[in-house]
Amino acid sequence: MEARLRSNVIAYSDFHKYLLQYSDHVPSSLAALDDLRYNTIPQTLAQRKSDGEPFLEKSELVSLVDWKLKHGKYRPNLAKLASSNSLAAVREATEEAFQTYEEDSTAYAKVVSRIGKLKGVGPATASLILSCYDPVGVPFFSDELFRYLHWEEAKTGGWDRKIGYTLKEYRELYDGTQTLRERLKKESRETISALDVEKMAYALAKAVQNTSVTYAAKSERDEQEEDIKAMKPPSPKRPKRTKTAEPPRSPSPKAICLKKGPKGSPTYDKLGYELDYNLIAGRSNARRGTFKQREEYRERKAGERKRRAEIMNFSEDNESALTSMVQDDRVARDLGIAYHEVGIEEYELWYEKGFRAEPGEFENIPQKEQDRILTLATGSAYRKGSKH
Repeated sequence: MEARLRSNVIAYSDFHKYLLQYSDHVPSSLAALDDLRYNTIPQTLAQRKSDGEPFLEKSELVSLVDWKLKHGKYRPNLAKLASSNSLAAVREATEEAFQTYEEDSTAYAKVVSRIGKLKGVGPATASLILSCYDPVGVPFFSDELFRYLHWEEAKTGGWDRKIGYTLKEYRELYDGTQTLRERLKKESRETISALDVEKMAYALAKAVQNTSVTYAAKSERDEQEEDIKAMKPPSPKRPKRTKTAEPPRSPSPKAICLKKGPKGSPTYDKLGYELDYNLIAGRSNARRGTFKQREEYRERKAGERKRRAEIMNFSEDNESALTSMVQDDRVARDLGIAYHEVGIEEYELWYEKGFRAEPGEFENIPQKEQDRILTLATGSAYRKGSKH
């Protein structure tokens, strides 16, 4: 690899060049899985986060494991192990992990460890799940990204460098990704996501290796190492924390609101909406309720989604997290209310007032509009007057 492309010196122009080449190196047979990993599942998690209860379904876990394995050497044992997790185990593990991350985003290693308690899930797959939850801030522990960030080290073996798939290595990868993001942001004045870094490293690796079929082959020893990390039971010992060059992140507005308590001064989110302590505390306590209580909550939400689809004359089969958010935004704009104030009652009122959706209105949403609506939706369940 040319010296100018190394992570400590790469210019934004070169970074952007290889980032744009990502899709050129992905086989068409993997396009559907790529869409799930980069669009469908992150958008679904964003919607669940907006509803106040983010979690991952077992089917989504299996899809992510499938995506990961089909970009490398396929190992049916790991796929079978992931599929052997119960629906309840996947939901509960990911709910707890995402809640921990919401309360303290610097505890990413703890979150990865929690998700790693699931069968067939090692640090790499756990980081993939957390990356889907926060594509901007959390990098996926991919082989290409790890090797790219460690290129300057002597005797590392380049793109064939051995990887142990440990939490220590993931912390190094995480810190290296943040350093690169911050440096490129200063140069370009653009927001560089962890997802951008992952894709660029993949495309660069493929370009340097001059192949566009699959990820670079791992050595058998590497494969065995990752198998062992995913299959062995979690250690009861807590991993030692290592100091990083990154300053600690500020607590989220939600965490600040909880800390102030029910009689504390008002707390506002990034869009300036006041947060509701009781909503936040109630959602947090609900996550600790019984599995039956959470199932009842989901059944009620499913009934509301069905009625909403009827009002919008939109097939439930075509519904996604994005279309749901776009529909909420349409109702809010037509009724002249805030996005978070839209509930099933507002859909009924919208219909009674004679509003109707146009055929195909919720298809092919421009990226800029998607970004606007996602910003509105994030954290909307915790705002005063929220019906999400």
